Amino acid sequence: MNKLIACACLVVGLAGCGYRARFDLPPHIHTFTVATFTNRTLERNLDFEFTQALIREIHATTRLRVAPPGAADLAISGEIDELARAMLRRKTHERDMEDGSDDPRDLPSEMRHRLYVNVAMLDRKKNVLFFEGKRITRRVEMRLNRGETPRMARDELVRELARRVVSLAFERWPTGPMEANARGG
Repeated sequence: MNKLIACACLVVGLAGCGYRARFDLPPHIHTFTVATFTNRTLERNLDFEFTQALIREIHATTRLRVAPPGAADLAISGEIDELARAMLRRKTHERDMEDGSDDPRDLPSEMRHRLYVNVAMLDRKKNVLFFEGKRITRRVEMRLNRGETPRMARDELVRELARRVVSLAFERWPTGPMEANARGG
């Protein structure tokens, strides 16, 4: 009985915050393929990393399976349009140091990373555009203390942007007949 109550609380809690563990899609879409994104930035391997993050996120949030490009129901392609970095704050004075250290290399800095992508998803069964997103973006701000690197910010940014793309592309599909009726059909 306690397990049942705990599960009910978890479901209500997740529903209340707008989080959905899985997206239901049109019944004719069962498989997908993702072409390696075109990289318009100077960042090495960003195209491969984003493509892999997108595949992992689709697996985690949908029932879709990966298929070869010619056999997939949903063909996904896109480009990484821009990666912008900005130094938000660089501490340069000893009085700015929080831990009392007097080594200038110990000064923390804050950086903002922002990544932009363009995505197109083609429903190959019906030969219609399933989703198109232009300049979809995510940003990550990171404090560069010891042990934190710009690479860590980039990795987090790639994961967050993949989540955003999947959410935007797949959130519009109702989870069942009751939700479809509530939305008008």
